[in-house]
Order: sequence, then C-alpha cells, then structure tokens
Amino acid sequence: MRATLAQESESRNDAGARPAAGVPHDEATVAYFDDCVPEYGTSRLQFAARFVADRAEPGSGLIDIGCGTGNTLAYLSAEAGISNVAGLDVSENCLDQVRERLDCETHHGSILDSEMIAHIDARFDFAIVAAVLHHLIGRTRAESRRYAMLAVDNALSLVKPGGYLIVHEPVYYPSLAMSAVFYVKKGVTRMTSKRVPLLGYWNNIGAPVVSYYTNEGLIEMVTRGDNELVAEEIRKEEVPRAVRKLLRRTSTTLIVRRPSSP
Repeated sequence: MRATLAQESESRNDAGARPAAGVPHDEATVAYFDDCVPEYGTSRLQFAARFVADRAEPGSGLIDIGCGTGNTLAYLSAEAGISNVAGLDVSENCLDQVRERLDCETHHGSILDSEMIAHIDARFDFAIVAAVLHHLIGRTRAESRRYAMLAVDNALSLVKPGGYLIVHEPVYYPSLAMSAVFYVKKGVTRMTSKRVPLLGYWNNIGAPVVSYYTNEGLIEMVTRGDNELVAEEIRKEEVPRAVRKLLRRTSTTLIVRRPSSP
C-alpha cells in the first residue's frame, strides 16, 4: 500500500512519463509493496475524515500520497463528501486498482521526486500522507529522517496556501529500540527479501525495513517553518503482551495548516 521510493516516475495526466533522476531508490521496498498490497483498515483515519468533512467546501480537492489500492481514498472521499480526489503511489499495480474504485486522477511516482511533484498541475486543499514516512528508508536512521522531511516538504508543496497536510503514523517508544529494529531489519533483508514473522504476522524482523519516529519527532518534522499544528490525535495502541513492558505505541494523526501567504 505505502511504497514511496521509485526508480522512475510518471503521471497519469498530460505530463506523461518523467525520469526521476537523483531520487533515492530502494528497489526492495518498491518491489515489496508492488507485490504485497494489504488494505489497512480505514478506522485509523476517522479523525482525519471528520476534520476534512468539517472544513471542505464545494470543489475542495484532496490528494492521498501513498494511496495504495485506494480503499482509504474511497473512504475519505465518501466520509468527507469530496469528489475531487487524486492519488499518488509508486506502485502501478496499486494505481490500477485505484482507478477501478474511483474515477480520479492518479500519479505514478515518488513523493521524494521533487521534479515530478512540481509537474503536477493541481494544488489541493487537503493532502494526506498516511503510514508513509516510516517506509522512506535510507542507509541510516538519520538519512531516513531526511527523506521523511523531504516528503513532508514535497507534500506541502501540493497544498494550496491556507490548506492542510494530514500526517498519520504508527509511533513507537523508546526511540533506541526502534533504531535497533531498523538495523536488525537492514541486516535480515540482506539475507532474504521475505517477511520473517516475530510475535505475529504484522510484527517481523524481515521486510520491509521501517524507521519509526516519536510523536515529538513527528511534530518537529511537520511544524518546521511557519506551518501551524492545528489538530492532533494521539491514541494509545496495544502492543504484543511479550513486549508490553518494553514498548509503547500510539496511532498518531497530526494536521498542519500551510501559511496563507509567504
């Protein structure tokens, strides 16, 4: 659902195909999400849907960045009453399914491809980046964070002045444990491209590599510059009993408003 690194980018509009020169490329992550496209539950986006519904006006537009197969985009469109929607993803397989679900514009490419983003003509009242940032993987945690910050900047560039960026992420504490998870997964994926389940299917030490952030880190990331944090939901989530004394998890939604003028 949420791959966001790409070898090549193209847009399903008049712009046509465009190379993504210089875009960080993680072939394993792209391949994983092109083949494994689980449809995550839409309940985690209820807070975001209510926010959009309360502020949407006739003609308002929304883009789902890392839209996957389109189930969350369809949910947001229905719940918020917005028909002017678009999706962006690196997986053409996913975008095929989006177009089967919704009659909407789709863009094939990476949120890290600033050139491709600049060539998207439309600008939107709302942009959502849900469960994407922790999949932007570099060689190190620090490099991964730089990719996440670039993704936030590029997502905001798709938002009209005065519009809103919605970021949803699973968040884990402590950060040191998440650094360990990152490097263990890095090591395991050098030996196998498959998932290596641990304490259940969704918890594994194999693919895909992930770099989770803290709430404090995410807030700092999205409020750089003059972006105003206007709403947040930080909901505690359960973790497997075996690691309950070691880890804490939240389901976090942050909504920032882009300044109305420079």
